Amino acid sequence: MIPTLFLFLNLLFAIFIFFLTIAFVTGAPFVPSTKKTAESMIRLAKLKKGMKIYDLGSGDGRLLVLAEKVGCKAIGFEINPFLVILSRIRHLHVEWKNFWKTNLSDADVVFVYLLPWRMEKLAAFLTKQLRPGALIVSNSFIFPDWKILRSDHPNHVYVFRKT
Repeated sequence: MIPTLFLFLNLLFAIFIFFLTIAFVTGAPFVPSTKKTAESMIRLAKLKKGMKIYDLGSGDGRLLVLAEKVGCKAIGFEINPFLVILSRIRHLHVEWKNFWKTNLSDADVVFVYLLPWRMEKLAAFLTKQLRPGALIVSNSFIFPDWKILRSDHPNHVYVFRKT
């Protein structure tokens, strides 16, 4: 019984590491936003009740929780099934999906945290996907050719508007 349990736990750990690696390759590894950063992202987005929010790589869902408190319809996309399960336990709307294969055309605000070398590809993706006027709130990294609309430099939060 103990060897079987040990094998099962090792297998779960290996799967978890596998999905962390995939996330690193496709966008960014799971790094939870600090409370101050998450609150800054919500504040700078100027969310209002009824807005549609997407979080690309939603991790543990902390931005979704904050957006729902404001009355937004918040949807996350996450590639790591363990984080999807955690978010769903918290009653959050999170899809187990690669966000690069999503339709974001109805978004009012999109939250992102991607590694710097993915930002140019993400800019092209969002330019095709988003309607004019949609906001993109980025944790830590900027889009090289986009004008920053608002920012919180101490918390590394930047807001952009799709033109």
